[in-house]
Amino acid sequence: MIKKLMLLGAVIIMSTVLVLSSCSVQANETEPNLIGWIDGINQPQGETLGQILVNSPDNNTSDKFLVTVDDGTAIYTRVNGEKDQKIGFSGFNSGQKVEVWFSGPVMESYPAQVSAGKIIITEEPASQTMPPLDDGVKSILVEVICDEFASNHHITKDIEITFPGSLVVSLCSNPTTGFEWEEVNISEESVIYQTERNYVSPEDSGMIGAAGKDVWSFNSGNSGQSTLTFKYSRPWDGGEKNEWTFTLNVDVK
Repeated sequence: MIKKLMLLGAVIIMSTVLVLSSCSVQANETEPNLIGWIDGINQPQGETLGQILVNSPDNNTSDKFLVTVDDGTAIYTRVNGEKDQKIGFSGFNSGQKVEVWFSGPVMESYPAQVSAGKIIITEEPASQTMPPLDDGVKSILVEVICDEFASNHHITKDIEITFPGSLVVSLCSNPTTGFEWEEVNISEESVIYQTERNYVSPEDSGMIGAAGKDVWSFNSGNSGQSTLTFKYSRPWDGGEKNEWTFTLNVDVK
């Protein structure tokens, strides 16, 4: 009788192991529920490790998700094809590309709210600082801070740059509000053309709610005039449009 009980116990244990192994494999093979880029990080509060704000413009449900991370969330980094390495919440940085597996239902809000069972960092930010200006040519920086937009929602400036030359435009941006800068409109791309765009997180805080900067880099192509038009808006249907605008008239000498 004892031998039979021991044998039954062994069978139950083996079955449990097989079930757990099957679930683990299935989870690894399942496609992520969300792929996007981290726009902000909310440090630990209460019983959670914190939250990350993920920007996913191609998602059919919402373009932004506030993802809660807790003790049950498995966090890995898999950058440049390397093997998955388990890390902690402190490994998150704004600008990282992530894949997220949900552990519960998505709450209907904006941003959409959900808890994560697993998160994998697949790309590090392209740049955490202002992009370098071109070497060997005259470079111009045009920056508009939040206080300027608060007092005047529609700003126009004129600037002269050389040919060859480069231009960097830095505009206050806070993606946690639901507003974002649209792609810049360039009236004459033969005169000036875009080479890079980055989001720069706040220097003193990665907390959700803090404002950062959207930064564009341009090079001059030919002498002439061109107008750069920037619009800051909510992209979804019914959202407020053109809350802020910035128009830069560029004269390339």
